[in-house]
Amino acid sequence: MASSKKNKKKKASNNQEKHSSKTKNNAQKKKQLQERIFSPITAALVLAIITAFVYRGALNNEFVDWDDYTYVTENHLVRSATDIAAFIQLKGSQRTISPTVNPHTTSIGDVFTTAVALNYHPITILTMRWNNNACPSCPEGISARPFIFWNIVLHILNSIFVMLLIYRMSKKNLPVSIFVAAVFALHPMHVESVAWVSERKDVLYSFFFLLGLLSYWKFLQTNAKKWIYTAFVLFILSCLSKAMAVVFPLVMLLLYFWNRQATTPTEALKDTFKPTALVPTIPFFISSIVFGLIATNVQAGGDLGGFLQKGTSAVAMNDFSAFELSERLQFASYGFIQYIIQFFAPTNLSAFYPYPDQQTFDNSLFFKVAPFLVVLILGVALASLRFSKSIAWGIGFYLITIILVLQFISVGAVIMADRYSYLPYIGLAFALAMLIFEHAPQNTKRGILIAMTIGFCAYIPTTISQIETWQNSDNLWTNVIDLNTIKGKKLLPTMAQPLGIRGNYYGKQADKATSLQERQKYLNKAFQDFLLATELGSKRADVYEGIGSIYGMRGSMKQEQARQLQKKNRQQEAQQMAQQANSDFQKAVSNHSKAIELDPERGTAYYNRGVSYSILRIHDKAIEDYTKTLQYAPEQAPIAHINRGISYVELRQNQKAIADFQKVLQYNPKDPVAIRYLKKLTGK
Repeated sequence: MASSKKNKKKKASNNQEKHSSKTKNNAQKKKQLQERIFSPITAALVLAIITAFVYRGALNNEFVDWDDYTYVTENHLVRSATDIAAFIQLKGSQRTISPTVNPHTTSIGDVFTTAVALNYHPITILTMRWNNNACPSCPEGISARPFIFWNIVLHILNSIFVMLLIYRMSKKNLPVSIFVAAVFALHPMHVESVAWVSERKDVLYSFFFLLGLLSYWKFLQTNAKKWIYTAFVLFILSCLSKAMAVVFPLVMLLLYFWNRQATTPTEALKDTFKPTALVPTIPFFISSIVFGLIATNVQAGGDLGGFLQKGTSAVAMNDFSAFELSERLQFASYGFIQYIIQFFAPTNLSAFYPYPDQQTFDNSLFFKVAPFLVVLILGVALASLRFSKSIAWGIGFYLITIILVLQFISVGAVIMADRYSYLPYIGLAFALAMLIFEHAPQNTKRGILIAMTIGFCAYIPTTISQIETWQNSDNLWTNVIDLNTIKGKKLLPTMAQPLGIRGNYYGKQADKATSLQERQKYLNKAFQDFLLATELGSKRADVYEGIGSIYGMRGSMKQEQARQLQKKNRQQEAQQMAQQANSDFQKAVSNHSKAIELDPERGTAYYNRGVSYSILRIHDKAIEDYTKTLQYAPEQAPIAHINRGISYVELRQNQKAIADFQKVLQYNPKDPVAIRYLKKLTGK
């Protein structure tokens, strides 16, 4: 009997152990399943798919008249004739190369010895060169699609690198990593860096920058020299993609601070400035100084002592004395705060945030308070070191990566730009996520972070809308102008530049119009924008050149109408129309002269004025202008030589004419105009 009871107890105990073991196994399987579902690889894959889906519409976007012509469509470093010929041969195409293709042939060496738009970033230009393509059906003879496609690919890779970096820094905290990466990948402020062809430099320098940080983090964990060497190579590639990368050594110190195991965060910060941390960064700091000096020289219009060819003669940096020290401080503080506001509430996004006019600046409380808010935020970040590294690290990353573009030294015509938030928002997102993780109740922190990530998806429609804004120049600049129109009627004075750019776009559309009605529509739109720009006090050469070009086009159209009237034997009307045409050509000359007065090295203005002089049969002045065109706009060489040759013929200077037409045949041996004139002049 006793033995029977003992056996029953043993059996019950065994059953209980089996049940407990089964429950434990089920729990382990459930945990393993969750780990598979929520693994970094799965998260990265989902993030990549969502980002690609959101940005798919950008593939249909066009080049925009906001650096894209300078960087790509009119850049012979990208559109080398040799490259295009090779492309067509590779694809087996029998199509003719578009006549808009730049005739210049360039080499890889030229890419590394030429500044473009007052910037030296040869790796960026090199990757754009790889995206070069021949598209005879496209307006510019080249498609924007490959450029934007690779911008999107780089952005997706950057988003994955962000997730991986934060995952390693946060000791494999996946919810924190996913949140920071999702903010980076999908924030509306980052559309400008991805959907804009010219911002290849942004996504590319960030690609090398983030890989460099991952390599340095690996060095901190292993102390293996190969990782610090790898980080250095990636840092140099990042600087050669965009000069903004010069802050990399400071971010290295931030990573050292985060990784440093010390009794308190304050002690970790002190250790960051000891030789152990600083010595490995010395080559990085020296390189940063070198690249900083290069950028300063090039943006001021320099050529590094003759090493670089100048891509343009304009000056990117505004006169340092244009603003008072207190004003520059307020501008920088305004940007620092405004980017944070846009991080949480991205509204009224624009490609162009102009400086305020003097009255607005003087009456604005925001500008006066902004410096104190900056001091408060930085003070809170330092005070937080008493209990945590997270806030200080996040604000520090934000400050370091944005400080160079806070307009303390004014660059360009805008006080801020969406693209400048591309890397800095990593810091803000990290600080926010870690704040939740470290201080929310234990059983809610994961749920809060997941909810924050899902909630952030509410910004996706804004991101998609912003991608559509970048579809073409009309959408882009109409959005800017609409946002800066008071009560739907009065334009702010700062809209002179956007009006000029949109006017130039309409002018280009008029050139490509397939009907007289469409051509006239775009010419009228362009003319209206240019006139509005002058009324707002524009001092831009391209505005006056645009007005002059429209007068020239109108003159040509009236000349054709006069010829048609002559054919119908309506001589008096034909004479009146011819007089109106001459008047338009004279107005064209006047406006082109104004453009040249504003920018004496504007080659296209010389060319356009030369055309008007040719039509007015003032050939001596036309020849002078075509010669200036060859000096300041060498990309216009073939047509400038043709027109100058024709003017020489009219002045009976045949030998000079022959020399010009022979020069044309060096660019295009089959040019029919040059061949016809040479046959007439030489009898061959």
